[in-house]
Amino acid sequence: MQQENAAKRAAGTAAASLVEHDMLVGLGTGSTVGFLLDALAIRMREENLAFTSVATSEATEVLARERGMPVISELRRVDLAIDGADEVEIGTLRLIKGLGGALLREKIVAQSAHRFVVIADEGKLVTRLGAKAPVPVEAARFGHEHTARRLESFGFEPALRHGKDGSPFITDNGNVVFDCRALLRQTPEEAEAAVKSIAGIVDTGLFTSGVERAIIGADGGQVKTLLGDFAAKAGIAADAMALRRLLRPQLPFVPVILVMGVSGAGKTTIGAFLASVLGVEFRDADDLHPVENVEKMHRGEPLDDWDRLPWLHRIGSQVRAWRRMGQGGVITCSALSRRYREMIIGNCDGVALVHLDGPKEIIHERMAAHHGHFMPSSLLDSQFQALEPPADDEAAIIVSLLPSPAQIVAEILRLLAGGKPHATGKRDAAAH
Repeated sequence: MQQENAAKRAAGTAAASLVEHDMLVGLGTGSTVGFLLDALAIRMREENLAFTSVATSEATEVLARERGMPVISELRRVDLAIDGADEVEIGTLRLIKGLGGALLREKIVAQSAHRFVVIADEGKLVTRLGAKAPVPVEAARFGHEHTARRLESFGFEPALRHGKDGSPFITDNGNVVFDCRALLRQTPEEAEAAVKSIAGIVDTGLFTSGVERAIIGADGGQVKTLLGDFAAKAGIAADAMALRRLLRPQLPFVPVILVMGVSGAGKTTIGAFLASVLGVEFRDADDLHPVENVEKMHRGEPLDDWDRLPWLHRIGSQVRAWRRMGQGGVITCSALSRRYREMIIGNCDGVALVHLDGPKEIIHERMAAHHGHFMPSSLLDSQFQALEPPADDEAAIIVSLLPSPAQIVAEILRLLAGGKPHATGKRDAAAH
């Protein structure tokens, strides 16, 4: 137990370092989260760290308030959610959660978060979900006996959870919990969809996407970080999954998409969103910058054409590699000038150009609020001065950055479904 606590403390302490001043932080539930709260309390005392929190359970709310942490009841867009897990699947970061009984609120907070981080000891790692833990399923109390029979009819083997007094365990939401042992004969995604189709089921403890990183503690106090996929990193995994199921996009060709726009326009979010919905590879061209370019931008110095030459070459190479292999992909790049776009796309067929367009004032506000962006907002004026909006013969899709990411992506997919973008399609997109 002492070694297990050392592992949990190490993971919780490491996660506490991710909290920044003035964040809205989602606080999970469980023993590992207790160590997170201890570490945050120390930072509040020693560093004057100030943040607001939203708790995933009444128990966590009590613990947070005892440590002087402000807790709000109204759920807004959470900057960072940190929670434990009962199982963490290596390779996918899919989770089983809910043995503490807070799975519904935990999932709501996780899906509201821009970043969802999981903390656990190494004993929670599995190669296949369900290897150690049952899958908790929260169900309405009304008719729960019939709900159990429905679960049994599908072979899910539900066991009604009981409290210490022997009566049915009741969640903070007034529901019961079934622990299902044989739920994962299908893929986790298929199992979740099947269970949630049964009337009376509120939610499951299967978290099939959205983990930005898992911080795993070892018995000796060391930690390792397992990184999630690009959609989780961009904070759009849950929305992308919902849109994928809603639209089920069927395109006449497998596209390579270049998403362009000035810094702060939301290229990474929209690009990752598109790639996740389409099921293709995503690359952010910012990651292809040579080190000297990044250092120059950190100093607040604009890049010139000579600086950008190797960068543009790398981007063009990626686009051509996708086309050569006959596969799709999405890459984001400012591509401010027509010359840059020609260097990237050249004469490659099947490459769609998407321009995220919007007023400078709105973009400036977004950049000022964006944690960790390596380009200072002071360079935004130079970006707009360099911007050459796509001409009609470039057949670009131009979309406003003002709607929600899901609305923007749905509009782009609507236009792509009509075939390769063309000038008429571009004007239609701009009107939206």
